[in-house]
Amino acid sequence: MTRTYSATEAILLTEGYRPDTLTSLLNRLSPKPKVFSYDVKADRATLVTDMAQFKAFNPAVQTMHVVGHGLEEETLAELGNLQVIPHLSPLPTGVLSASWPKKITLGEEVQVQGKFTSKDQATQLYLHAAGAKRDSVEIKKGAEQTFSLKFKPKTAGQFVYHLQWRDTEDSVHKEQLPVLVEAPRLLNVLLLSSSPSFEVKFLKNALAQKGHGVAVRSQVSKGIYQTETVNLPTVQVSRLTPTLLQKFDVVLLDAEALQSLSGQEKQTLQQAVSQQGLGILTTFTGSRPKSIPFFAEAVFARISEKEAINGPVKWIGQTTSAAVLPLTSFALQPKEGQPSLAWGNTPKQALVTTYRKGLGQVGVSLVQETFPLALEGKEKLYQGFWAKVLTALASPAEEPAVSIEPIFATVHQAVALTGSGGSQVPTPKIASYKDKTPAAALVGGSSLLSSHQTFTTWPQAQGWHSFGSIGGPSASLYIFPATAWQTRQLHQKQQAIRKASGAERLHNTVSDIFQEEAFPLWPFGLGLLLALGFLWLEEKV
Repeated sequence: MTRTYSATEAILLTEGYRPDTLTSLLNRLSPKPKVFSYDVKADRATLVTDMAQFKAFNPAVQTMHVVGHGLEEETLAELGNLQVIPHLSPLPTGVLSASWPKKITLGEEVQVQGKFTSKDQATQLYLHAAGAKRDSVEIKKGAEQTFSLKFKPKTAGQFVYHLQWRDTEDSVHKEQLPVLVEAPRLLNVLLLSSSPSFEVKFLKNALAQKGHGVAVRSQVSKGIYQTETVNLPTVQVSRLTPTLLQKFDVVLLDAEALQSLSGQEKQTLQQAVSQQGLGILTTFTGSRPKSIPFFAEAVFARISEKEAINGPVKWIGQTTSAAVLPLTSFALQPKEGQPSLAWGNTPKQALVTTYRKGLGQVGVSLVQETFPLALEGKEKLYQGFWAKVLTALASPAEEPAVSIEPIFATVHQAVALTGSGGSQVPTPKIASYKDKTPAAALVGGSSLLSSHQTFTTWPQAQGWHSFGSIGGPSASLYIFPATAWQTRQLHQKQQAIRKASGAERLHNTVSDIFQEEAFPLWPFGLGLLLALGFLWLEEKV
């Protein structure tokens, strides 16, 4: 027969541990466990550099008390099925998490969202961009608070904005926010109009001033058209052909112009949308809009008894007051899969919707005229409306994608770069834009898919870097300093250990290690013999 004793516990000190927490834990636990430390020096603690090795050398340890900020998720995995009990230290003031668009098009906003913790005092958090504080929010003392800050860049290029705050000693702290601001994509737009109009004239001029290619075909009388091209080689637009439509990204036309097209031209348009990814927008200017197969598969609902009204026009991303424009007495009722690009008083009263047809986008609009905005000097509203519409209609440009892991890549740390968008290409190069300093050689080129290749490098400098090769994927990426996002890293460790401590463990009969010791049976035999002897004597008496 054997007696079973439970296994021992251990204490692991990690970065940010507090001596008073350790003392309290040692006083509470009996018998006192042995103390270890990981990535931190501590008196009377055995230093551990490899958790898998620690587990192999200490097989009796079943419960690990982790003191401090904890361990990274990969390191925790090496502990296997050990029970982890966290004793976490308060996080220092700083950013717990943050997200923002790493690449935008000029005219779009940079919106930074995340969580911030302020340990010792209320803190003013700023978004610092283009040499000035652009937005701010107050973080309450002791709170874990969400924030949202925004800024709209005015020029294209590579920029590093900052989240900025001051501590109790008035020292400034910053976290870097690299953003690539690209110039707007230039599109080729074909305007088909049932008659010459101010709307077409203003839109043609506005698009041309931005560098877009524009071709105009306005019907003067039956079979006779007035044509014009700007920022494009001379093209014949008197008849719509597959060859002609291959030269354009978007076609804008009114319902009357659509109806005047021949059956062959309509079929050519449909094929260009479905097979080539052409975008098309049909605008209704009359008082009785109606659904048109393929080109205007929409539900029109009357919202006013008046035939013509002036009403507000709003759209996603609009930051100024609503535009007021001439509208019909109808609104669109979007079906499933038909997002609203613009609307009136409420998003349910849609004025512009889109839906997919094959590879392309088809749009329907009830906004009859937008040129009054330009006449009134409201150029931002005018440009903003058409930028939203054209971006939604045009097929995205085909760009080889490059992903980076980890997202917050730092100097002297391994960085994995995966390029897609082509077959096997020569090994790319990575170099700093600042001084053209090459990073350590790219290693790898491994791929599970023929169109994806992954390379590993160890950047030697912080800042913007170029990555690419001739004929292969290319990108700009940012390497952070080793000291960046410290509070975020500590927060991730604490989240990982909280998750590990709440995970289900294997049953003791599988995971526990037992210490066994022989137990003598003769005391039971002696006791039984004495009891029988007592019963025999009692009968004799």
